[in-house]
Amino acid sequence: MIKKILLAVGVLVVLVLIGAGSAMGLATHKVNKTYEDVALPNITRDSSPEGIARGEQVFRAVCAECHAGGGNTKPVGVRMHDFPPDLGTFYSANITSDPEKGVGAWSDQEIARMVINSIDRNNKFRPMPPFPNIGDKDLAAVIGFMRSGHPDFAPEKAQPPRSELSPPGRMVFSFAMGINDKSRTAEVPVPAKAADSVEYGRYLSASVYDCVFCHSPGFGSSGEKMKDPATVLGGGFEFDMTPLGGEGKLLSPNISPSETAGIGKWTLDEFILAMKSGVTPDGHLLRAPMPKYRYADDAELSAIYTFIRSMKPVDKVVPPPAGGRPKVDPANSDPEKMFSALGCATCHAPGKAYEAKLQGAKGKPVEEVAKWIRNPEAFKPGTQMPTYATLVDENNALALAKYVLGRTGGTVSEGTTP
Repeated sequence: MIKKILLAVGVLVVLVLIGAGSAMGLATHKVNKTYEDVALPNITRDSSPEGIARGEQVFRAVCAECHAGGGNTKPVGVRMHDFPPDLGTFYSANITSDPEKGVGAWSDQEIARMVINSIDRNNKFRPMPPFPNIGDKDLAAVIGFMRSGHPDFAPEKAQPPRSELSPPGRMVFSFAMGINDKSRTAEVPVPAKAADSVEYGRYLSASVYDCVFCHSPGFGSSGEKMKDPATVLGGGFEFDMTPLGGEGKLLSPNISPSETAGIGKWTLDEFILAMKSGVTPDGHLLRAPMPKYRYADDAELSAIYTFIRSMKPVDKVVPPPAGGRPKVDPANSDPEKMFSALGCATCHAPGKAYEAKLQGAKGKPVEEVAKWIRNPEAFKPGTQMPTYATLVDENNALALAKYVLGRTGGTVSEGTTP
């Protein structure tokens, strides 16, 4: 995901380099160049049951939101509204198993290079954030999941347009972000998985799930941000929520072990629950673009927690977004107020990114909608909707379900389906 700060960096680069005269020509050359000299990595899919399960964990948390879009699970490619329009128009690719429109004809090594270098099978750069430090075994697992025959990857003929970079966009990808044109031929190991391993937690946080990138201020890779212990995990990275129907900017929260400004008072159990359900210990909801790590196991999340606890506390308080963070009062049974307090309006109100998704409830029995509200992941694995079971009891869920059905314009029917 490209954040609003990229636009500022891109403009800065333009201003700095404009005197060189050839800067734009060089940027255009780098974007359009054929990268035949970037070797294919020696990575082959892991089709073991353990590998496929691990691949699904990573894919659901990292890849699905971009390639399938919010609320969907089939990676057919979508318009990426997260990017500032000044950088161009961006579309994720169809990565189903279709041999013509998807990646069915790609080799494992070609998919691996696309993830590591953002260079496709035609040796052309595609504007997607690369993962240069993801371990070979994890990448092999992701490819194994993609090639496992899972129905989400069944062939689809949809083919989104190719992304088009504006002049500032070409400058940003060429100079500010840098195109990863370095071959990766040596194996990148994955640290031993252990709940109490700082090393494994650091790898997950910096090279797979990008916790360090999003929750540390300023621009730069996760590796570069790790060099400044005084700010790493201190939050303050700026997201532009306007393209998603939000209100202006959102600053990533401080997740350092500070007890006054970060999450230093969170217990391990509270951290795991927040990562899987999207609900913090004090009842606030983790809103987009923060994903839900429902597929991560407790050992993996424990390692991330161990890593966070090993870092230097950053006591700088990050200001909350305009209007505050969504928080529900369990004692409040007014469905209209719950719709707002639970953050439903953030996604499903008129003009918001997922307004149309609310229509999926139309015509369904109220009891089924209530169950969906409390445990959406039971109905749609991989969904990014928070789990409200700890905040909304069955009676309040029924009241909210009736309110939601009323908003769809449908008839509220009672009686659980068989």
